[in-house]
Amino acid sequence: MDRFIARENIKHFQEVLLSDIRPEERARIQGLLIEEEDKFGKNLELLAHIERHIADGARRIQQQMAIVRTMRINSHSGLDRAQAFLDGMLESQNLHMDYRHRVVKEIEQSRL
Repeated sequence: MDRFIARENIKHFQEVLLSDIRPEERARIQGLLIEEEDKFGKNLELLAHIERHIADGARRIQQQMAIVRTMRINSHSGLDRAQAFLDGMLESQNLHMDYRHRVVKEIEQSRL
């Protein structure tokens, strides 16, 4: 049951991080996400989940980059907010990639 709750919390926090939230809220949610992922344990199942999330994040980042480019070309008034959202997404993606690296290292060390 605890793994189910952790898995659902992870999904929820990941969705929140893909939304347009304030930087301080993003930092808080990222911390909560890492706590839940740590409860899940460093194993291949967690690694696969992280990799799926990174791939989904990359797709969403590309979409947001296209939006920002279009807004910049059209001198859209919401450009600053769209760029801030993209910056937050990129920051979250980097954190997930760093976390993936740590999980891989821990899995490799546990196999020695």
